[in-house]
Amino acid sequence: MIYAAEKFDFPKLPFVFIRHGETDANRAGIIAGSNEPPLNETGREQAVAIAPLMAMAKWRAVYVSPQDRARTTANLVLPDYDARVLDGLRERHWGDLEGRPISELCPRFDTPPNGEGFDAMCQRVSFAMQQALAEVSDELTVIVAHSGVARCILYMTGFEADGPRVPNATPILFRPMEIGWEYENLTENLIKEISA
Repeated sequence: MIYAAEKFDFPKLPFVFIRHGETDANRAGIIAGSNEPPLNETGREQAVAIAPLMAMAKWRAVYVSPQDRARTTANLVLPDYDARVLDGLRERHWGDLEGRPISELCPRFDTPPNGEGFDAMCQRVSFAMQQALAEVSDELTVIVAHSGVARCILYMTGFEADGPRVPNATPILFRPMEIGWEYENLTENLIKEISA
């Protein structure tokens, strides 16, 4: 079996990933995909709540999905940064399943009717990550995107794509190791470590 990181040429550099804050679709268990549900009040509060933690470090750059819920999150979390939009970071297009309950999702590696296959999504996410991480720096890059993008990143760094969803508005540090990758929720101690 081909290791997913090699299959998709995923860059081997550390970064921080943040899924957008909560939307009403998230709360109701509805497949949003390419639709544009805005952050709800909880989602806005979640984003504002992690801003002080993120302000503790200097970041090289912030890259964001073109979708409103991700861009709003990036602006609330990192208001002093000009987030750069990368189209490849948009959520998976679930085709005919969009607007349906999450319980109706097809298996991860199947292509939904009139939608986007998981491998095709991972190809575009991999390309977007190559763009976002093209410049090596002492400061890390922040990616603000979606649950589906997180699943692609997990898959391409050697983890399961079908595990629990990444929580809304939770910064996660991804680091390449000598063999494979590790990831963990970003904390004040971790920020001190990576900023040292």
